[in-house]
Amino acid sequence: MEENSIDLRELLTILLKNLRKIAYITAAFLVVAILYLLVTPRVYESESLLRIKQPQGLASSLLDAVPGANTAATAQLMSTYAEILKSRSVIEPVIQETEKPNDDGKYPSYDGYVKSRITTTPFKNTEILKVTVNANTPEDAQKANALVIDGFLSRLTGLTRAEQKATKEFIAARVVEAKNELNNAESALQVYKEKNKIIDPSENMKVISDRVVMVDKVKAENKVNLATAQSRLSSINQQLGGAAKATADSSTIKEYNQKLAELEMTKVSYLNKYTDKHPKMQEINNEIASTRAQLQAEINKVAALQAPSDNPVHQGLIAGKFQSEAEIAVAQGKEQALANIEKENSEAIGTLPSIEQGYLRVKRDADVAQEIYIMLAKRLEEAKVAEVMVSNEVQVVDTATLPEDPVKPRKALTLALALLLGLMAGSGYVIAYEMFNRKLRTADDIQSYLGLTVLGSVPDVESMSKMNAEKRKKLSLMEKLRRLLQK
Repeated sequence: MEENSIDLRELLTILLKNLRKIAYITAAFLVVAILYLLVTPRVYESESLLRIKQPQGLASSLLDAVPGANTAATAQLMSTYAEILKSRSVIEPVIQETEKPNDDGKYPSYDGYVKSRITTTPFKNTEILKVTVNANTPEDAQKANALVIDGFLSRLTGLTRAEQKATKEFIAARVVEAKNELNNAESALQVYKEKNKIIDPSENMKVISDRVVMVDKVKAENKVNLATAQSRLSSINQQLGGAAKATADSSTIKEYNQKLAELEMTKVSYLNKYTDKHPKMQEINNEIASTRAQLQAEINKVAALQAPSDNPVHQGLIAGKFQSEAEIAVAQGKEQALANIEKENSEAIGTLPSIEQGYLRVKRDADVAQEIYIMLAKRLEEAKVAEVMVSNEVQVVDTATLPEDPVKPRKALTLALALLLGLMAGSGYVIAYEMFNRKLRTADDIQSYLGLTVLGSVPDVESMSKMNAEKRKKLSLMEKLRRLLQK
């Protein structure tokens, strides 16, 4: 303990004796810091806020297979949009617009610009994504941020167009076919009624007809869903080029598909028994909704594993492929169940007189044709609107800000660090110098290093004379000051 205290006293003595040197070194660090602050370009950050909403709609985008209730899926959606925002197609036009080329006519590289200039930060447990863009002036930072957001929104619109166009063209073609089928079916019904002089169907025929129409309506809807899913799957497969495996390779997805198909078939079996408000019908609808959510979560998980981690768009395509395959599997399962219900209805129709049987057949054809046509016409309008509208899945909450103060370099922090480093470097230097300096300057040094007893010392007359002169000078000054005060 005693040796440590002695060492500390010696260090303090050394520091006090060399305060001037420490001050010079510290001042040098501060000068370097000031020069750094003077020559370093100012960096300003502009911020904007985006709200990333959960996708909805018939054919909203190639990324539309993401449930809002799933936290992991929401995080994946945020990451996907962040990567699209920083994609080459969005950023390169911004570089061309805001940056100046070098002497060789080359603009800053895309990779370097993204890494050094753009930051995306999602707010936890929200739909808000903060976009930060920096530049050397406040105006440039604001302009670059605004261009990034505009380019991002345009790119999202472009990504949706291919699938939306394919869906619209398919539905448009089916509408034309459905219209012709409806006209033929209605003409056949009218001819049959006139030929057989049917004015008012019997009560029994009305009951059977209502049951048949209800089943046929579900069948028509299922037929449209199946065709739409097949068309969407074909479009996605073309974009993927066979890069994704089938869902059959995932046992979990296959189990969910089977369970969902069974639930849908159970629901179909209820059509002739219960209304939509019956507890059994409500229970089966809740089970279907829960199973769909579980299936979607598993689809997102498998898609993330199969697609490259740095290509969220590819992940979205794979998720869309799996979703379409699931819809096809469910629709095909419902077809079988509907066929069983149709068999029961056919047996009921067989109990009617032949004229009424014929009437139900032609009326059924007309009803089915009408349901298909109405459904396709509605979806065609939805597809047309979706194609021309800018996606509203992303909303600009706050536009690009005009920064007031630079974020780099940080003056106060830089000067504080320079001061601290200067003091540390100066102190370290004088301590090291004293430790490695082996000159004998005092009687204590002789006793410590040589182990000899000092008998006496001869003073440095010249040094003592200088010291005495300085003392006398100080005393004369004090005397003059004292006399001045006495006056």
